[in-house]
Amino acid sequence: MKNLKCFAGDINPNDLDRKPFGFHHNLADHPALSIDNISKIIQELPKEKVMFSKGLNNLKVNFDHALNNDTKKLDLKEVIETLRTSNSYIAARNLELHPSFKGLYDDLLSDIAELMQRNGTGTKVLEPMVWLFIASPNAVTPFHFDRSSNFIMQIRGSKQLAVFPPRVEEVISAKDTESYVDWSSELPPWREEIDLYANKFNFKSGEAVHIPFVSGHYVKNGPEDISITMSFFFHSDETFNWAQAMKMNNRLRRLGVKPSAIGVSPVVDSLKAGIFPAVDGVFNVARKLRGN
Repeated sequence: MKNLKCFAGDINPNDLDRKPFGFHHNLADHPALSIDNISKIIQELPKEKVMFSKGLNNLKVNFDHALNNDTKKLDLKEVIETLRTSNSYIAARNLELHPSFKGLYDDLLSDIAELMQRNGTGTKVLEPMVWLFIASPNAVTPFHFDRSSNFIMQIRGSKQLAVFPPRVEEVISAKDTESYVDWSSELPPWREEIDLYANKFNFKSGEAVHIPFVSGHYVKNGPEDISITMSFFFHSDETFNWAQAMKMNNRLRRLGVKPSAIGVSPVVDSLKAGIFPAVDGVFNVARKLRGN
């Protein structure tokens, strides 16, 4: 596609949030993503924005539990040397808040808005957030799914990324998906038998993958170097409505109703999404009355 600032290659906008796909990016040498600047960012972000984990080598680990906040300040240049052998993982979120990321962040917003406009799912990126992941060679990011869409871009090193098609009952049930999106349950556990559904991408610096909304995925880093990856999480108008409708479905299930699946009827999805804030208010009042 022409006119994109960060993304390159033949991207079909109609694939957005319909299936995972690989492409190229132009950010591997961007000054905001240099080791020196990353080290500076991690030092300067609020401590609750930087998380750590060790021993991530098992797909069955609960990813929500694996990352813990650490209040220590980091010298990333020193940490990288230990990362080569420590099987560790560093995650930093909200990089868009750092001044050095402003230009890059604006360019990413522009590219993704262009894709959404071309496929008719929105005109403005909603709830954007930039994460940076730094991991040891051979480290594993356990199976999980996110509550928003994602573009994941490899900056250094390599990895295998397995991405599952979105909203496939055999991979993650609608009930589990809706409950997790509504923050009322944990991630479903990994099951070996679902791996046959995975789309597997072997990608390196300069390459990227789109992970659709609520698509399950896991990562295995390459053996030759530490991995540095940037992820851009966001909603379109469509996925925001889907998320609200999924929350509504979860509330209906709690009331004993079996709702229709999300993504089948845009009209029904929009109706559920529109009703959800009022229903959520009723649930919150009932929770307070119960003393929860």
